Amino acid sequence: MLEIIVAVLLSGSSAVIGAISLLQRAETQGKEDGHYGLVRGNTKTIAAILGGAAGLGVGVLFVYFYFKAAPASGWIEWVGRGSYALIIAAFSGHLFSLIHIWMRLLDEHEDLRDGDAKAQKPTLTVRRRSELKSLQEAGYEATELRSRDDEVIEELIGVVGDRLIAGQRSLSRLPFYGYLGTVCGILLMADELTNLSEATESFKVLRDMAGGLVLAFQTTLAALLAYLPLRKGFDAMMSKVAQVERAWIAMRDGNAAG
Repeated sequence: MLEIIVAVLLSGSSAVIGAISLLQRAETQGKEDGHYGLVRGNTKTIAAILGGAAGLGVGVLFVYFYFKAAPASGWIEWVGRGSYALIIAAFSGHLFSLIHIWMRLLDEHEDLRDGDAKAQKPTLTVRRRSELKSLQEAGYEATELRSRDDEVIEELIGVVGDRLIAGQRSLSRLPFYGYLGTVCGILLMADELTNLSEATESFKVLRDMAGGLVLAFQTTLAALLAYLPLRKGFDAMMSKVAQVERAWIAMRDGNAAG
């Protein structure tokens, strides 16, 4: 009974911590978006759900390893097991960023598709149209207009593009969390080999070595399974950003031709 109570408390506390952590990130991104007049939408709800789920997963893993799994042979094995928590936490953070960017780009593509045909929610495209109109009304020469408009496009596209680039850069660290477990697993195997002697039971040594081997491969697999879909998602969003940028440039060129 005591184990159940402790397990529930640990899992619940971990879920709350995870939700709060992602909510803080959502708050920071919301302030940055607010500078450009963008609405927050459901980002806080999404952050709370993803953070809570990730925290719950970490808590359940800890409960499993502490109460159900075979006892750890030392601190090295606990460090290896901890790589699962790092993978889950990193995955949830990157997934939130990816979903947030995807929602922004959906609004941009919807605005580009509908144009001024109907009232639009605040988007970067709306601001881009406003900035372009102001530049055109200022009476700049074609070369000066293009130069100033390029600066506007660079600033606005950076709201999403810079986050994507930063996300891709930090995402590259995720596989190393799996490699941490791999190194710990190999160390466990090496430790068992150093204890090998003629009097040692071969079966016991092989069994203990297998535990380290499983830890090594499972953590690497978990990291790669988390990394590859996210990487694909970030690459897809980069192509979406490029489409928006081309559409914004076409606005200027179309108006100049008209």
